[in-house]
Amino acid sequence: MPPPWNPLSWITPPQGLTPWGHALNSAGLRGARLRADYTEAAGMAFRRFPLWYVPARLFMPAASQPYLLAVIAFGLHGDSLADAPAHQRDPAPLHAWNEQIRQGLRTGQADQPFLRAFLHTVAARGLSHSDVHVLLVGQAQQLAYTEYPTEGDYGNYIERINMPFTRLIHGAVLPGIPQPPAFAARAHAEAIQRTDDLADLAKDLRHSGKLTLPLTDLAHFGVTRTDLESGCDTPAVRALLAHACRKARTALAEAEKALASQSPECQLLYRPGLIFQHQVMNTVEHRGASLTHRPVSLPLHPSPGHLLDGVLRVLHGRLRVATATGVQAR
Repeated sequence: MPPPWNPLSWITPPQGLTPWGHALNSAGLRGARLRADYTEAAGMAFRRFPLWYVPARLFMPAASQPYLLAVIAFGLHGDSLADAPAHQRDPAPLHAWNEQIRQGLRTGQADQPFLRAFLHTVAARGLSHSDVHVLLVGQAQQLAYTEYPTEGDYGNYIERINMPFTRLIHGAVLPGIPQPPAFAARAHAEAIQRTDDLADLAKDLRHSGKLTLPLTDLAHFGVTRTDLESGCDTPAVRALLAHACRKARTALAEAEKALASQSPECQLLYRPGLIFQHQVMNTVEHRGASLTHRPVSLPLHPSPGHLLDGVLRVLHGRLRVATATGVQAR
């Protein structure tokens, strides 16, 4: 058996308290079992989505980190069940999982530690049960999807999955702070999704059998699904991917604009994702047609100017939040 996972335990503050222990204390989480549940959720988030775990630990206030990672672990588990390879797709595990969630929301009880952490987060942060149910329905509908016929179908995916998940994350990190206007939240969700889909295009095609580029775009450029699955490098494929990159860059720009006028708290929560996705897009665009061969991973091709500007904006927002609330951000 591997030793228990202990987040960032190699960095030890005074009195021997690890940064993760500090986060648990700041969140008011007491009791060995409860702390172990949140540690398990954080470990799942780290193992399944390390590129998002690091910004969460670097930029989010310590008191919010355990709650945020519990929501992320919950969402990732449902996504993994909904995105099972097409030839192995069985609705039973996802339906059983959804029933566990519905029962857990009624009773507050669960067997899995990471699920107990999520249910505790729902209660402690006052998260909307309605958003949880909308997300569960959306994930169940994903079982039937292997492609999106039109841009409208792609947009429906964002409404069914990204939007309720974004609202849950907001409530976990910023309880009592109003959700951003729907147009701003939608712009942010679309920017993240379009970039992720391009970065994971090869993995989605080969692992889950899912094509995330609308079929209408493929038809416009004269590209077939087989062209993408076989990794063809043709002028038509390059034109299609360049078009998808332009849509993702436009979505990122619109999200930046929509969030510019929001509160410092919202800047702190939503801007780090945009900073990271800009760096992902640099790599996506650099890869060109080879994007269909393998998914994007580290190392990325950063744009130092944009990265530095974004980080400074996030740190400024964090300072403003700490000053306004009269508490330390970490």
